[in-house]
Formats: sequence, structure tokens, C-alpha cells
Amino acid sequence: MLTRRKFIGGATALAIGSRLPGLLGQSVANPLVDIALINGKIHMMDTGNRVVSQMLIRNGRIAAVGDGLPTPTGNIRTIDLMGKTVIPGLIDAHNHIVLVGNRPGWSTPLEHVFSIPEAIAALKARSADVPRDGVITTIGPMSAMQLDERRLPNLTELDAVERPVYIQAAQGGARINTAAKAWLEGKGVNVSAVGADGALTGNVLGQALLALRKALLNDETRKRSAMDAMLYYAKLGITTHRDAGAFHSDDLSAGLANENTYTMHNPFLALNREGKMPVRLRIDFLHQDAPNANPPLPTLSQRLKNSYPFFGDEWLKTGGIGEFTGGGVEGLRAIARAGWRGEDHALNLAGVTNLIADRETVNGEIPIKDLRWIISHIPNFNMDLANRMHAMGMGVLVGWGPTRTGTNVGPPYKMLMSHPIHKGFHSDGGDITVINPWLNFYTMISGKNLAGQQILGDQNISRQDTMWLATAANKWFIWEDDIGSIEVGNRGDIVVLDRDYFTVPEDEIRKIRSVMTIVGGKIVHEG
Repeated sequence: MLTRRKFIGGATALAIGSRLPGLLGQSVANPLVDIALINGKIHMMDTGNRVVSQMLIRNGRIAAVGDGLPTPTGNIRTIDLMGKTVIPGLIDAHNHIVLVGNRPGWSTPLEHVFSIPEAIAALKARSADVPRDGVITTIGPMSAMQLDERRLPNLTELDAVERPVYIQAAQGGARINTAAKAWLEGKGVNVSAVGADGALTGNVLGQALLALRKALLNDETRKRSAMDAMLYYAKLGITTHRDAGAFHSDDLSAGLANENTYTMHNPFLALNREGKMPVRLRIDFLHQDAPNANPPLPTLSQRLKNSYPFFGDEWLKTGGIGEFTGGGVEGLRAIARAGWRGEDHALNLAGVTNLIADRETVNGEIPIKDLRWIISHIPNFNMDLANRMHAMGMGVLVGWGPTRTGTNVGPPYKMLMSHPIHKGFHSDGGDITVINPWLNFYTMISGKNLAGQQILGDQNISRQDTMWLATAANKWFIWEDDIGSIEVGNRGDIVVLDRDYFTVPEDEIRKIRSVMTIVGGKIVHEG
């Protein structure tokens, strides 16, 4: 067994709990430095589910992993993990981070807090970076259900933040403080009816969001929000996002899930050109052409003619068509002929049954087996449908649900885990629910929503299976085999956790954070 001193060689060891060089976001641009990690519980998520204590990242890729590794040489930075748990970088195979990255104001996701005092403290901390006339916004990435009080902060509580604050949560409505009320009135929005809770509803809500977008969005503020969004979720362990698009609006819209789908990727593209992407982004293109449009497939046909799937670099790359394909069966035929991946979502049994039948029609004409087509969400699903999808080489995405209510409202996880069909994890978060993987994992493992209500019946699954769905299983959905597991030759995407996901009490799963996130050998979050 190699001793710690021998493994470190001439390098200086840094304890994971200490302040490491490079502030959040700055280390992204630093030159690659080879990294050795020692004394950890490194869950490789390989086919053998091995757990080892050491690994070496060299030139951005995993060069060695195991126990008793040879002494590394050269410019090595060694980090003593002090027994902490390490997992592969998490892959969210379908979310809406591009929407989060185009939010107006000083966008401040709050998916990591669990009480109103914690939310106010986070907003106060954010205000230190915000100019006096800046507006702090949380638009989408928060849920009232995650808070102990089961409600959003009210106007009086938000007044403790010395900046205008606007919250429009994925679940729970919208709230403003007194400063935001004055700001909106100055933009011509009539918020005189807002009461003590600071709630905005109806037409006023849409007018407020539109006013924020018109006043506060430009190329630079979008780029700031895009970076903030990616770094926020890097703190929670996500190193690869597959964005599932937005509802298209040519002009600025009052719709939470609306953006210009031809320009919304610009801030991310700009960051990529500047070499500043902290995590990996894969983008799909959402289309909603009517089945009987004249001319047929007005937007989808142009996309297939003028864009390329899987085009880009390791940081930003195009993907397929989805979360909606558009055009009905004719749209599916066009996607199949072009050789693109396609995805639609299903919200009930009738919906997923129809989607599968349409794909069987197309598959009988143009084989789709090698195109990795996807249906996501599947809250209602059965063995027959799984068999039919698997026969066509399709896959399903599951995991969406920590803010849902009711009973037996989730996918049949246990059936799927024993079925050969391809399956992976997605949050679908960013506008209607949360992206935070640990909130989603908590529901998959406990069967409970964020209010503690049992919603999955007996379909909750193990921690190991849940982690597999969000790492190694998602290779298939990203079309990349060199992420999702800690194996020699794979990209150096790893997350060091603040507590042991595999052993902590179930309720603590919600509160897990990263103390260090490494993407492609670059430390993009630490602390």
C-alpha cells in the first residue's frame, strides 16, 4: 500500500476542509493543474460499483483510480479528502437551465434553503454583490413546499433585504417587498392591491415579469445570469446539463417558460467563446408545429435543414429535438429521416400510449432503433409500454416530482429498474419545479414530496439506483461515454460531498452540497 507521503511526493497536500486557492468562478479560467485526491470514499459508479480511496486527474481526464496508486510526478496538486464521499459529476438529462440563465435582474436561485429565515439570509448575502438600484430576483428555481413554513416569504420578511426583491417561485406563487413595489410602480405596473403578504397574482404578475425583462435584460446581464446559474448548480454537484428548450416568443414575454428560442443560447455561447464555461451544457431544440400546418413543419423543417445535432465542443454542444418534437407523426418522420434524436414528454397514461403508437408507425417506415429517442416524465407507465419502447431502442427519463401532490403519482421505478429499457434521471426543473438534484433524489428514495407527503406508493428506490440513474445511466441520454463514471480515460468530472449520501439519515439527503466540484480537471467550486 502506498503511503500518503509517497503519493503526495513533493507536492503540498491541502485538506478538503481548508480554504483552497481560487475563488468561485475564477478557477475556471486557470490553466489545468493535475490533481491527486487521497483518503476518500470515491464511488466510481462503474459496472462493479467499486469504492476506492485515491484518484489522479491529469490533463483534464482521469489517469488513475484505485488504492495504492503509483506516486504521481510533475506539477501535482494533492488534496486530502479526509474521508469525504466523492461521486461522478451529476448529469441532469433534461432541465431548463437556459431559462434560468436568461432571468432578469440579479438572479438568485433558492433551491438550497429550507426555512424563511434561511431564505432571507441568502437574499441578504446576495445583496452584498448587488448595486443599490439593482433588483434581486428568484424566478423559477424555488418552491414554497421546500420551506418549513410551506409558504414563501411575505412582504414584511422580504423588507429585511435592503434591495428590491422579486420572487416568482416554481410552486407557491410570487412575492415582492416594498422596494420592489416602488420599482414596479415606477415602471408603470399597478401593484397598489398588494397586501401584507406581498403576493402578485393574475395579470399583474405577468405585467411585473414583463417589466423586469424589458428594463433589466441585455447581453451582459443575460451572460451574468447564465454564469450564476451554472455556478449555482455546480455547488449542488451538477456538471452536465441537457437543456430541453422553452416556449418560443419573438419578443419579450410575460410567460415564465417563454424565451426567444433562436437567441436564448447567446449568453452561453458567449461564455463558451471566452473559455469561461464552468460546466457542460447540451442543448435541445423545442418545436411545436401544428400537425396540419400549411406549409407543413414551418419551423422544424428549417431546423433539420440548417442545424446540426451533436455539434460543438466538450463544454457546449447541440443535441436533438425536444422537449416537444412538433408536427405529429409527420414531424417524427422528418426527425427520423434526418437522423436526429427526438423527445416528447408524457403527463398521463393516454398521452404516453399515443406517443408510443406514433413512434411505432414511424419505426415501421424508418427504423429509429439507433437514434435514442426519448419519452420523459411518464408518471403513468406499464410493462407493455416499456416492452414496446425497448423494442424500438427508446429510453425513458424519470425523477421529476418533488413538488407534486397526490398518491402514486410517480413513475413505476421498481419495474423500470428491473427492465432492460434505457432509463435515466432528469429534473425538468427551472420553471415549474426544482433542478436541485438532492431534492429530487430525496423524493425518489423516500417516496415523499418536499412537504413530507407520500406520493410514490411503494415505488421508491435505493440510493445506489438513484445515483446510477443520475450518473452512469445518463451516458446513453447524453451520447457521451466518457462522463458519468470515475474510470480511467473519462473526463475529470467529480463532486466531493459535504456528507455521505449513501449513509446519512434520509431527511439529510435534501441538504447535501458539494464542497468541491471539478469539471474537466478544473476546480469550478470549492468551499
